[in-house]
Amino acid sequence: MDWFCALTEDSPRFHQYAEMVMVAVYTARKFTSLRPHLIYDGKDNEFTAWLDRHGVKIIPHRSFLREELAKLGQREKNPYIEAAVSGAFLRVELPRLVPPSPAGDIVFYTDCDVMFKDEVLPQLREIHCEYFAVTPHARDSQDDIINSGVMLMNLAALRRTADEFYQFIFEHLDELKGEAWDQGAYYRFYRDANGRPLWNWLPLELNWRPCWGDEGSARIIHFHGPKPYQRDNIDKVWPELKSYTGGSYLEMIEVWEHLLEEARASS
Repeated sequence: MDWFCALTEDSPRFHQYAEMVMVAVYTARKFTSLRPHLIYDGKDNEFTAWLDRHGVKIIPHRSFLREELAKLGQREKNPYIEAAVSGAFLRVELPRLVPPSPAGDIVFYTDCDVMFKDEVLPQLREIHCEYFAVTPHARDSQDDIINSGVMLMNLAALRRTADEFYQFIFEHLDELKGEAWDQGAYYRFYRDANGRPLWNWLPLELNWRPCWGDEGSARIIHFHGPKPYQRDNIDKVWPELKSYTGGSYLEMIEVWEHLLEEARASS
């Protein structure tokens, strides 16, 4: 199964996010049979050379929302919106970027800030995926709030709705800034005429947050909230993320740092 993540070179924390991609790729190659791809808005550099050596197929692409996000950044007086947010929206273009395949149109997407702990393909193949499958945003959630950081995607179905979905994003971009951007778009758009969700659910072990604690059965660790590079400055710089640093967050950062060293040293 093809696996995708996405990154823009001009994003404010490109170096740190490139390191997270390296760990994601290294652990995917080490523990799974996924075929890694990166949707990439940027130039060739040492990072892309590393990706090439590790068998990652790079898909050069610039988001169709860059111009609108630039305008939004001007209105919000935030020059970082364009580059940072366009990377998040690159996933919505997968139905257009990936041609139909006789082998099937089910693909896997994750954010950059994940690490794989075990094989995921047999489990993914058993999941029904009408449009996409995701986990809840919270571990014990009783609502239908989703987390789009890990997605199983049915590209054939998503292609059929792509034009309308992209138009929805254009029309609601200002509102989506308060709804986690692409996550809010998927959450609001993919519903039936009665408002019922059209997505399917993934098991939590495929999108496990370190703050949840015991990750014994987890197959994918997702650093949702505080990233590895933020660990030492949570209290001073990102106090709003403090509540996400419990559980096994510190232990998982140590594991991640060890894996980054291995990834850098790997040929």
